[in-house]
Amino acid sequence: PKAITPPRALPQPKLDTLTMAAICNVAARVTAAPKASVRSTKAQSRAFLGRTAPLQARVAAPRAAARGVSVRADAATEDLNKKLKEVTSTVSEKWEETDDKPAVITLGIYGLVGLVAANGVLKSIDGLPLIPDLLELVGIGFSGVYVYQNLLFKPDRAALKESISKSIDKIL
Repeated sequence: PKAITPPRALPQPKLDTLTMAAICNVAARVTAAPKASVRSTKAQSRAFLGRTAPLQARVAAPRAAARGVSVRADAATEDLNKKLKEVTSTVSEKWEETDDKPAVITLGIYGLVGLVAANGVLKSIDGLPLIPDLLELVGIGFSGVYVYQNLLFKPDRAALKESISKSIDKIL
């Protein structure tokens, strides 16, 4: 009689970082879900199988974590509000000083139209095969040349700093 060979086992897939993060996210949702009723237990088991956890589970964890950080968030909000008020006051002062307001509005509209057009062109180029990769290589090459010429050696860094400070002095 012939010897029966067992079937070969399929290779186990290796989990990458993104898969592990998704598994941890689902596990966190399941552990944060309330366990008060049978209905929530069913929702937890569904969440573990790849479906989303109930709304209570998604909202409960951030609320608990946010309680200890409220003091820092208030200080950051105050700084942001101060900077926003400063910027708005500066913009309003500059706007009042402007003599040719229609020209400024027209330039702003043209700038916005130019941004939208450039965005459309870049999206269409990005859809072409090989062109985005080629442009990325060109950008890496130019960055390397710039670093070599201006940042790698100390005298070159000093010359670049001097050139930047001269340009700033010309502008201001």
